[in-house]
Amino acid sequence: MRDIMLCHPKLQILAAQLLEECAVRGLEIGIGETLRTVEEQDELYAQGRTKPGTIVTNAPGKSYSSFHQWGTAFDFFRNDGKGAYYDKDGFFTKVGELGMDVGLEWGGQWKSIVDKPHFQLPDWGSTTAEIKRLYATPAEFMQTWEGKKEDPIREGWVRDASGWWWQNADGTYAANEWKLIRHHWYLFNQYGYMRKGWHRWNPQTRQVDPADGSGDWYFLDNTEEGPLEGACWHTKENGSQEIWYVET
Repeated sequence: MRDIMLCHPKLQILAAQLLEECAVRGLEIGIGETLRTVEEQDELYAQGRTKPGTIVTNAPGKSYSSFHQWGTAFDFFRNDGKGAYYDKDGFFTKVGELGMDVGLEWGGQWKSIVDKPHFQLPDWGSTTAEIKRLYATPAEFMQTWEGKKEDPIREGWVRDASGWWWQNADGTYAANEWKLIRHHWYLFNQYGYMRKGWHRWNPQTRQVDPADGSGDWYFLDNTEEGPLEGACWHTKENGSQEIWYVET
């Protein structure tokens, strides 16, 4: 999940402060993953162990060992077009220092595993041992949040500082996929943001704008603030082009 509004109220405030501080200094960032389910955390834990990839976490989901599961952590990414995790210019250290200045714990200071794109609340220590002792489960902990609402998650478009994304009814978001929304196709990149203009899509690897140049080109409406911004165009039988309307 990527909605910071699903997280602890204090984390929401500090994340907003961080975004403001970064904007003042010309450091463009976006909020990535926030709250994680047990299943999502277990999937991440399997990477580099029972599934391909490198190990990125030592926290299995079923043990509630990640602060992401408690709604007290979020990840961020670079959003200035130089690559989401490009860091040869010390970008993540600059953001990390700003995060610590506003009161967040930064994963870039950890010894194992160093996690530069990660922030969390420091209130319960660097591990989840204390928060588990106090509350047992994330569900019990969340019941203590001031102003917590039991309203169902709203499915629909959400806009943040990085662009538009689609939140599903279960709190997940569309990413690396096409989604048919109100008779129109929209394309979402790996970070969940709607694409505009010309972009490539590789259905075999399920990637948007793959680095190897593979995939077919598509044009997504780039009319800023238009009613169908991001909707896919197609070529009609007579050769003219129009925004694609899909009967459902």
